[in-house]
Amino acid sequence: MEKLPSSKLIFSFLLLGFLSGLLLDRSQNFLGIYFYDIFDLFGTIFINSLKMIVVPLIMSSLIFNISSFTSTKDISGLGIKTIIFYVITSFVAITIGIFVVNLIEPGVINGSGAASLIGLSSVNNLDELINTQDNYSVSSFLLNIFSGNIFLSIINGNMLFVIVFSIIFGLALKSSSSSKSVGVLKDFWEGIYLVFLQIMKYILFFMPYGVFCLVAKATINFSPDSYLVLSSFFFTVMLGLSIHLLFFYSIVLFLFKRNIFEHFKGMSSALLVAFSSSSSMAAIPVTTKCLIENLNYKNERVNFIIPLGATINMDGTALFECVAVIFIAQLYGVDLNYIDQFLILSLALVTSIGVAGIPSASFVAIIVILSAVGLPLEAVGIILGVDRVLDMFRTSVNVFGDSCCVSVLGK
Repeated sequence: MEKLPSSKLIFSFLLLGFLSGLLLDRSQNFLGIYFYDIFDLFGTIFINSLKMIVVPLIMSSLIFNISSFTSTKDISGLGIKTIIFYVITSFVAITIGIFVVNLIEPGVINGSGAASLIGLSSVNNLDELINTQDNYSVSSFLLNIFSGNIFLSIINGNMLFVIVFSIIFGLALKSSSSSKSVGVLKDFWEGIYLVFLQIMKYILFFMPYGVFCLVAKATINFSPDSYLVLSSFFFTVMLGLSIHLLFFYSIVLFLFKRNIFEHFKGMSSALLVAFSSSSSMAAIPVTTKCLIENLNYKNERVNFIIPLGATINMDGTALFECVAVIFIAQLYGVDLNYIDQFLILSLALVTSIGVAGIPSASFVAIIVILSAVGLPLEAVGIILGVDRVLDMFRTSVNVFGDSCCVSVLGK
């Protein structure tokens, strides 16, 4: 159990999953047992196992590490720097997205909008997304952070409130008098933290098989027709994400005198899990392990920055949102001026954080932005066809951004 799966082994199983998904379809079975159902079952069990430890691991790591900081000033300084880093990198990601989508113009064919050629039509779950958007506001976002009940927040997966509560609890624990009972409480949270680290190692032992099932399932669901229709949009998003991941973050690491190749290599396992699971939250245990064990960053910094980043750092998501909105405008032949595009930039920056805890968060954010700039909502339906694969890539970008924040602030 001490030797956890290597990145090469995980990548091999990812390729095997992809090939298996190409060879199989939903109807193929063995003795009446469908392969797709097996992949779906075990992939879901693996993701749920990771999610099972996320809340207690985040709570215990934040409370224990904050109470162990040398001074409260260190915590506030680290928190402010972390938020500034995430805001700047998200701003850069959105700027890259706007530049790429204006350069390629994926929604324009032969000089005019391609809406009629694609045959836009609403989808069944679009109404549900629109209703969710109607419930979103700045006040609801703030109330979501301060929901008032830690137990309900844990049950509902309200990570913003869990993080805020854990930070406050850790600060209060640090500020309390050094009595015997307070010392017992600190030891309790340290014990919880160490136990869940061990549970994490048990789960990560099965990571290659979980990745195999998740990728095989996603590949079986692959719809070539939707990708052919939206190939230009798909390529535009992928180009933007690649520029942000490979060039921008490489420049950031270079400027802070970090070894770029060593960082990518050290984070490879976390990126593969983020890619296959499409969940920054589910990737937290692996991201933490890579930064502490592979790249030798301090526990307290990693355990403070990564939960915060998995909740508010959505570089890839913000880039995807702005590309999608401008793409939809191009489809309808709407020429957005610089003021409109600045509004899109601002809204993408805010909504990428504000709707993070909502299911189908990126699409809810897209609908918020479309409503603000007065564009039709029905085009969201066609983007759903390529979302699954793009979600895998943008989650990887989000997770890598979190790791770069740890690296930069560690400097």
